[in-house]
Amino acid sequence: YQRWELKKFGPLLKKRMDQKEEKDKREDNLSLKVIEELKTKITDLEKKINLLIEENTALKIKVARMEERLIRNAKNKVKRNKA
Repeated sequence: YQRWELKKFGPLLKKRMDQKEEKDKREDNLSLKVIEELKTKITDLEKKINLLIEENTALKIKVARMEERLIRNAKNKVKRNKA
């Protein structure tokens, strides 16, 4: 009786185990794909952040130079008005 059950259910169990293994492989592949996409997005964001930092630094320099010119012009105007 047990042999008959094994012969009957053995292939079903094997098929079921194979299906589970295939599902696990698909899930692993999907996880790897998602991880790679996230790595790419992170790398792109890091590049964008670095670019924004450089632009911000350049703008700070421009603002500082403009402030210096304004101060210089104001001093010259005060000197001219006193004279």
